[in-house]
Amino acid sequence: MTEKTLVIGNGPQARCIAEELLAKDADLIVASEENAFVLPFPEKTEILTGVKIRSCEGSVGNFNLTLDKDGEKVSRIVENVIIAEEAVRKPNFSLYGLTPCANVISLSQLKESLSDDSRPFFKNKKFVFLTGLAKESNAVILEEIMRASLKLQSEFHAKTYILTKNLKVAGHGLELLYRRTKEAGAVYIKFTESQPEIHQQEDDGPVILTFTDDITGEQFRLTPDITVADETISPPENTSDLAAIFGLDTDPHGFLQSDNVHRISVLTNRKGIMVAGPSRDIQSPGEEITDTGNLALSIFKPSDERETASAYKAQINPRLCSGCLTCYSVCPYNAILPDTTASVMPDACEQCGVCAAVCLSRAITIKGLTYIEISDHIEKNTPQKKETFTPFLLAFCCKRSAARAHELASCMGHKLPPGLKIIEVPCAGGVSHYHIFLALRNNADGVLVLTCHEGNCHSERGNLYAHEQLNMIGSFLEIAGFEKERLLIKPLASNMSKEFAEITNTFEKKILDLGPSRFKMKKQDFSFLT
Repeated sequence: MTEKTLVIGNGPQARCIAEELLAKDADLIVASEENAFVLPFPEKTEILTGVKIRSCEGSVGNFNLTLDKDGEKVSRIVENVIIAEEAVRKPNFSLYGLTPCANVISLSQLKESLSDDSRPFFKNKKFVFLTGLAKESNAVILEEIMRASLKLQSEFHAKTYILTKNLKVAGHGLELLYRRTKEAGAVYIKFTESQPEIHQQEDDGPVILTFTDDITGEQFRLTPDITVADETISPPENTSDLAAIFGLDTDPHGFLQSDNVHRISVLTNRKGIMVAGPSRDIQSPGEEITDTGNLALSIFKPSDERETASAYKAQINPRLCSGCLTCYSVCPYNAILPDTTASVMPDACEQCGVCAAVCLSRAITIKGLTYIEISDHIEKNTPQKKETFTPFLLAFCCKRSAARAHELASCMGHKLPPGLKIIEVPCAGGVSHYHIFLALRNNADGVLVLTCHEGNCHSERGNLYAHEQLNMIGSFLEIAGFEKERLLIKPLASNMSKEFAEITNTFEKKILDLGPSRFKMKKQDFSFLT
């Protein structure tokens, strides 16, 4: 076991993280593909420049990394990995039909120039900022534009115009900043239906903008001294390579963190691998600082909060494993080691049960989800038959969402079906067809699987696997002559107590209309499950 932490990055964010962790006596390695660092790093840091990560094996506490340095193999074993690469910024000149020159510059060029107060030609000039006209902008770019506008007005007595479509002022403090820029004299021109005509006189000439005001319908013409184009912020260039090497989920834009509430703020789908700053999202400087603090909290939190008893992790019986590696392909946490027979890395396993649900050899078991345990639980909770038909409804509830919604519904006094019984599962993706048939065999008149909403599943795709599973079983029942309406899958958040009551009561009415289940299966006919 090692206590080293690897920071991957070459820029302000990586340096800020290194300083924060070193202040807490962390043992650091900082690695970059570049041959030199943009900024110096603190002492007591092992520096690896000009290296490319080739592979990563193991799990949290024992990541075995192979790196390539000038054609030579370098190995390091670390406890945690932090990816803090810098995002890529590309000026949107071409989107506006502009050619960069002294009169046409990018936002980054302007920011760099404003940091040098010896630029007298900015004084008393007319600036036009183009943002979000050709493609959707973001709050970080708008904040930079507004701050540049304030500085131009206060220090250079310049006149600024900001041409935009949607103003992204929902970020922290942006509404106030917007008001300050307007009070200082900035003119905002918003376009909804039309677009300004942008014409550059020759390739290095000034820009002329003509447009029609959406409200008054009047024609206007702007001839700025300097035109500033906004920029597109993209994921770091090596993002796709790092995602493949570390087995990380990405968001729709390619950043190294899926859009999942359970990843807030610096976590990934792999325990012990974290992302910060521009590697995980388009962020303001304040948000990057927050990420640095959250990383320290994640790395230095007490060990008893980081470990779960290995007895509750997935177990693979090598005698039953066929080596198909289906579990390896579906595991959301990269907790499966592929070999002739698969094995589980206990520290990486999150007990979701997805691997066990897809294992056709029944080689994988998880304590609490075995078929014997589920069957015993169902039998103990099977209600006694009454003279009048009271539907026996069995609900498999995700412990992070629907199970909590059920508790809340009970506490708030919502009326629930009298024949409703709950089985709490780590993830709805761990509910297999065996579990469904166990419920039906034990006289359930209807079976619900209540999942997280899409994008909110801790197992990333566990809710999607559950949908596939239930749809498949529903089709089977329909072919066999049974009502597929006896199965229902719905998403629920943990605070949706009212919706929990509505879903279960509506389902009860459906089952009352269908009548008692005709699905009969003798226990000995189902012995292959155990």
